[in-house]
Amino acid sequence: MELSRLQPIIVPAEYYELSSWDLPHVALPNKEFILTWVDYAEAMLYLDRAAYDELEAAIPGWQQQTFDNVRQTEYFHRHHKGEEHTPEWIAFLNDEDTISSSKVLLQYEINRIFPEGYRIAIPDRACGIIVSNLCSAETLREVQLMVENMYESATTPMSPQLYPSSDFQLPAAWVQPFQTDETSKAILHLFEK
Repeated sequence: MELSRLQPIIVPAEYYELSSWDLPHVALPNKEFILTWVDYAEAMLYLDRAAYDELEAAIPGWQQQTFDNVRQTEYFHRHHKGEEHTPEWIAFLNDEDTISSSKVLLQYEINRIFPEGYRIAIPDRACGIIVSNLCSAETLREVQLMVENMYESATTPMSPQLYPSSDFQLPAAWVQPFQTDETSKAILHLFEK
């Protein structure tokens, strides 16, 4: 597997718990999910134990590169701005990228878009939604309904719930961009006030 194509992915914990597959992973604060990695080239291939051990031995901090790989992938997004013209929610979607839910892990950028805090929804592996803690009650109800509907029609269903961002916290060194001015500018620019 090439490090330049490797991306983190959130998967249900049962992927590991209910199989005999030695899936290299990291436990998340939310015990329903784990973090693992995939090589997303022509087909999605999970990182196996041998490749994981090789990366660990050869490239200290390799996980940070995988998050920069997520920053480089193309995606569609939708967002809604409230009365103050600040974003209330963001949905990352892409028909070509079946792991757009990984975008919710870009904590460096998301903490700057929503400094007041946020919640995360992953109705489908192909969709990740971020909701501001300051969004209106009406907007929150609309987003909850949207998440439930997306979950019901999901190709790879994940969860109909909204979770606190703390449920998906990762080591700061992993989510820090290598070049903050370059890799984060495009993402942050989309949501400027």
